[in-house]
Amino acid sequence: MILDYHTKEQIVNVINKQIKDVKDHICYGVETESQLMYARGRLSALETLLQDIKNLQKEDNDGTIDKT
Repeated sequence: MILDYHTKEQIVNVINKQIKDVKDHICYGVETESQLMYARGRLSALETLLQDIKNLQKEDNDGTIDKT
């Protein structure tokens, strides 16, 4: 599935905002180790999602088709 440019950019912007919010929370709002571990896991998941979107876009631009 190919997303148009504006849809992809909106998704990426939302993810980047969430990444910034989680980083701010890690710096200023974490009070326990379990909160820190949760926030780090969430940050890792968001960064992985962002990278997956970039990789899929690159595949689309290269003309390859993902058959999954």
